[in-house]
Amino acid sequence: MKRLILNMILLITILLITVVLIFSEYFNNQEIEITVEDKYIKRGVKTDIYLIVDENKNTYKITDLFFKFKFNSTDLYNELEKGNTYKVKTSGFRIKILSQYPNINKIEKIED
Repeated sequence: MKRLILNMILLITILLITVVLIFSEYFNNQEIEITVEDKYIKRGVKTDIYLIVDENKNTYKITDLFFKFKFNSTDLYNELEKGNTYKVKTSGFRIKILSQYPNINKIEKIED
């Protein structure tokens, strides 16, 4: 009986962590100003992740978000140019242990 209870607690904990990780990209919405220092593509087995590094060495990703109806990650990545400054809207959190980065959802170039 104790073993069953422990297994149930473990299962519920794993499910909660999974849900938090999946939906963490939909919270913590921010609007910030960044200057793009570098950009690159992290190649995966099934998908690629677009990564942006700003002048303060913060890393952001650009991925599609189903529940925000955001399916233009490639277009956003291609619009960003090194050395230019942008006002960006992000969502999500930086979770180092899980290699999670805030997701850039909208960009607006700031003219010099």
